[in-house]
Amino acid sequence: MADSEKALRASINRIADQLCQAVDGNYDFHVNASSDDLDIQKLSVLSNFVLESVRRNLTELEGVRHDLQQRVEDRTRQLDRIIKGANDGVWEWDLASNELTVSERWRTMSGCEHWPGTFDADAWLARMHPEDRGPFRTAVLQHTSGVSERFSAQYRLENGRGGFRWMVARGICDHDPASGEPRLMAGTQSDITEQKFVHSASGLANKDYLRLVLQHRLAPPDGPAPSLIVIRLSNLPLVRENLRSQEEGELGAAIRRRLETCMVPSDLVARLVDGTPAMLVHQTDAQELEQRACTVLQAFDEPVTLSRRSVWLTASIGIVQSHETVGRDADAMLQGAHTLLRHMRQRATGHITFFQRSMHNEHARRLESEQLLRDALAQLWVEPFLQPLVDTVRGTITGFEALCRIRHPETGLVSPGEFIPVAEETGLIHPLSLQLLDQILPLLSDSRMTERYGNAFYISFNLSPVQLQDPHMGEEILERLRHSGVSPERLNIELTETAVMGDANTAIEIMERFATAGFAISLDDFGAGYSSLGLIRSLPLQQVKIDRSLVSSVDTDDEKRAILNMILSLCEQLDLTAVVEGVETETELACLAGMGAQLVQGFLFSRPLPPETLLDQVPPRGLLSAAGS
Repeated sequence: MADSEKALRASINRIADQLCQAVDGNYDFHVNASSDDLDIQKLSVLSNFVLESVRRNLTELEGVRHDLQQRVEDRTRQLDRIIKGANDGVWEWDLASNELTVSERWRTMSGCEHWPGTFDADAWLARMHPEDRGPFRTAVLQHTSGVSERFSAQYRLENGRGGFRWMVARGICDHDPASGEPRLMAGTQSDITEQKFVHSASGLANKDYLRLVLQHRLAPPDGPAPSLIVIRLSNLPLVRENLRSQEEGELGAAIRRRLETCMVPSDLVARLVDGTPAMLVHQTDAQELEQRACTVLQAFDEPVTLSRRSVWLTASIGIVQSHETVGRDADAMLQGAHTLLRHMRQRATGHITFFQRSMHNEHARRLESEQLLRDALAQLWVEPFLQPLVDTVRGTITGFEALCRIRHPETGLVSPGEFIPVAEETGLIHPLSLQLLDQILPLLSDSRMTERYGNAFYISFNLSPVQLQDPHMGEEILERLRHSGVSPERLNIELTETAVMGDANTAIEIMERFATAGFAISLDDFGAGYSSLGLIRSLPLQQVKIDRSLVSSVDTDDEKRAILNMILSLCEQLDLTAVVEGVETETELACLAGMGAQLVQGFLFSRPLPPETLLDQVPPRGLLSAAGS
């Protein structure tokens, strides 16, 4: 080999040795040929040119990389802000390994603060409400199989404190490019409990959430059963009527805060359908529950301060224990709470009342009675029964008291005690009375009645305390009288003493309108209520009906005889007709006749009868002799 060739190879090897640094990623050097050979020098210059170009490109790439990294970091921070602002949790589900990786926020909102960041996805489903797991799996399958473009599912998730939070998960699936199989799902979890479970004005959980938690806590058949403390604020509707909309919101929040001061961590305060607050507690012992109820009552011993005023709320407490309800389930307890509330409305405020199963039975009977009453009104099952009023001097019938009866086509007659209280409570007493009146008025002009009992007999018609407060009732009765052609004097309006005393001023005003229209007015059951003899002097009356309680055993009770004598004497002085009700024995009749009682009424002469039976069985005169025979 020539020396020139050896020198060339040596120069090339030196250049190659220097370029080896580039293999290790080092481009920050200068190739030195150290040769007089022109070609070697060209190779050296070319190598340095390439190195310079590489260095320049690397610098530019580093700038691009840094810019991209900055953009990624900015975008990541932006996404973090968006997610934090949305208050959502982030999850990533490896479908192959079934591992779920979640953010800290996801763990916090799910009540899993102490869980690791990655865990088996089955644990996620295990915390869901059993009713929601199936729909969740279906939504996953529909998305991973391509049926749905995006994944979305709503579900209730245990919150770790015996309750639930309502969540919605949204996400998207990544498929393997080669096989097309789903390999990864990722997305967010949002807490929508406020929209689903919270009443916006009061901030209390709604009835749906209360039912859910109740059912969850009642699920273990051998586990401890919770109790419900129901807080009835009796004057709350009236207070709300006098508040501005802003103050109503303040009041709802103030009530919630008051109740929260009585809570322990496991308690839940929720809102029943009618706005009544209810507290779900873990205690079952009656004494412990009563102590908790006292604490709640004490929370309302001070007025609630609003922005513009302070208001007092009047509280009563009801307690529902699960063992008293019909069945161990949430609906039974909630039904018990509503039944108890209805029962509490009839009691004074400030009391603590325990639910008893008998209340449910009573409510069921009341509901049955209401349905019967509505059917009776719709099907015209209402009919009058008449009981005669007998003149003790002449022995003749002067009139009748009309009593309302319902005749069911299958079960027969229904006692008025089963439907009259319900009619008054529901407001159905008004159509009931008018339907009864529509059947009474034709009897006053019925030819068979007038032939048997004459043209002057009257029929007494009872008005309840509820009707006495209705300013339109008198006009409706008059309108029916005008259509019937019957004179108002033939219809005697009976009002109870208790009804009149309930609101004496209003009652007197309405009674005066009745009297002006020509009606005769009777005060019924006198002596059973307030027993104020001065009352009959202030009322526009024509008749006083003395209650059965003063008649029973009058022949042997000196005190009753003295009271009856006084009433009969007063009626005579005031030119009022006295009717003694409830006469059942001959000795009572003889005693009353001896005291000067002119009109009597009772089973001794006749029970209340349908008009047809009355015409057949009750003669117009001779009842006194029949009673004494």
